[in-house]
Amino acid sequence: MLYTSRLHLRKFKVKDIDELYKYRNNQECAKYQEWEDTSREYLTQFIEDNKLKQIEDDEIQLAIALKDTDELVGDVYIAKKGKTITLGFTTSPTYQRKGYMYEMLHELISYLWRIYSDYEICGLVHPENDASMRLMEKLGFHKEELIEEWNSQVYVRYNQ
Repeated sequence: MLYTSRLHLRKFKVKDIDELYKYRNNQECAKYQEWEDTSREYLTQFIEDNKLKQIEDDEIQLAIALKDTDELVGDVYIAKKGKTITLGFTTSPTYQRKGYMYEMLHELISYLWRIYSDYEICGLVHPENDASMRLMEKLGFHKEELIEEWNSQVYVRYNQ
């Protein structure tokens, strides 16, 4: 789907279940998310449900994996509504602080703007997640507003 020097963006696979379950149930990771169900049963169905979706659909969640080994590193959520694309992302604690999410989001944003050049792109970040807020700023986003009912800080980037 999308490739960088170290990563590729792809659909989830059944083999991802252990790592997905591990980081979705990690307290340090989960405290910044709004996941309702992190059971193996739910995540297995989640993987199945996402198999039919395409990046051009209104909403999709994709896996980020190491290019060489295909190990799951994290995931990215992409939603389109009107002329806005919203991104959400999670990196497994095992793979944090290695620049992986920056690398993939940089490539993904470039790809999305090639297809949707007149859209704005937003990132939703938990207001206490300093590392993700710094990442958004490094990617050229600026802080727009805090949406309390979503418990999210909104970052926006209007142009390439």
